[in-house]
Amino acid sequence: MTERTGSLTRQFDATCDVLEELGYLVPEAAPLVPADTEVVGALDDVPVVTDDGRRLSRIWSEADLLVAECLREGTWRGLTPAELAAVTSTVVFEARRDNPSLPAVPAGKVAAAIGEMRRIRLRLQEVEADHGVPVTRDLDLGFAWAAYRWADGQSLDRVLAGAEQAGTELSGGDFVRWARQLIDLLDQLAKVAEEPVARVARAAVDRVRRGVVAVAVGG
Repeated sequence: MTERTGSLTRQFDATCDVLEELGYLVPEAAPLVPADTEVVGALDDVPVVTDDGRRLSRIWSEADLLVAECLREGTWRGLTPAELAAVTSTVVFEARRDNPSLPAVPAGKVAAAIGEMRRIRLRLQEVEADHGVPVTRDLDLGFAWAAYRWADGQSLDRVLAGAEQAGTELSGGDFVRWARQLIDLLDQLAKVAEEPVARVARAAVDRVRRGVVAVAVGG
């Protein structure tokens, strides 16, 4: 138990170090105490959560730090609902294959945003590795075209056929499952992002939650 507790403490401290380096926490000196006051234990700096940190705490995703960094840097500003669905799908989707291929993605703003997301992810990976915490997983592009086409109003048949042409085979059930997870992330963005990203995220939720996906999520 002592060994496990020590390991958790080290992991927690390393995570706090990462968050401090990225500006989600800031150290604040402990309050001064009178010289004649008996103090039990050391008074270490107490980390304080920043506004960015509070937003991070409201993001529930395996790539929560990457999502928060993209919001902070404005990576998703200027995207349409379909484009936002495409780029955010890359942090939700996980291909079944151990060595997934490199699927095609929509050109223009989608490709540019994904390139920026990769740059941010590499920077995060360096910080995380320096502090010995698990690194943020790489983007998976396999659902980007499907998300884009579906949010653009295309039929399920066209979406699945287009995904296969782009390098990803999806069954109808697979598509619905990943669409539901995409809706969950987009709904979070609608609540935590600043405008205009929040407004675009709300529109993207409406565009993804239709047809068979709407039936699956109950409305």
